[in-house]
Amino acid sequence: MTTVEPGYADPTSTSTFMPNSKTETNYNMRLATLADAAAVSHLIGSTWSEFFGYSVSPSDLEHYLATKLSVEGITADLKDPKDVFLVATTTPDATQPQSQSQSQPQPSSSSESECSSDSSTIVGVVQLVRDSTEACLTLPKPIELQRLYAHSSTHGSGLGRLLVEKAEAKGRELGYGSIWLGVWENNESAKRFYEKMGFESKGGEHFFFVGESKRRDLILEKRL
Repeated sequence: MTTVEPGYADPTSTSTFMPNSKTETNYNMRLATLADAAAVSHLIGSTWSEFFGYSVSPSDLEHYLATKLSVEGITADLKDPKDVFLVATTTPDATQPQSQSQSQPQPSSSSESECSSDSSTIVGVVQLVRDSTEACLTLPKPIELQRLYAHSSTHGSGLGRLLVEKAEAKGRELGYGSIWLGVWENNESAKRFYEKMGFESKGGEHFFFVGESKRRDLILEKRL
């Protein structure tokens, strides 16, 4: 478990269940590679800043973006054999997302952060972590859904649901019997989203710090 990761499975202000002109067929899903580190860092960092930056101090946010969500931090996660990253991409003629949080600090990078390992644009990411558990879990052989982020331009397109479904399929493929996550207690839309996706709370929780800010996650689980 990563205890310093703030709201790591929190989908962003999700309007996932609202109709939109985009459909799931706009997205291609694949495993992430090391070449995707800059794009994944930018997506997670800018999205977290936009939707959750208000909940921490500017200095805590800047430190978080420069460490855990930096290109170097994401690269370390991509190299970790316990971690599995799936990314959703669009083709070049689809919507080209731009950060809507220009006033917020951005994750550091030595390269163009919106570039991916091919000509497509990464608009969603989900991260699974093997051998991660909590004492409150009741279902067998759990795998953690540690991060799930979709660019704000995709909200309403079904991408959040697609990311969860692909994460569940990958968990089954890897031989796990259940999937769990931590969702920030104040993220009401995320809690509703995961409830609709079949996740249940067993009353568990864990705490983590973002700088000086102590935060609480609620633990949810689902049988695969």
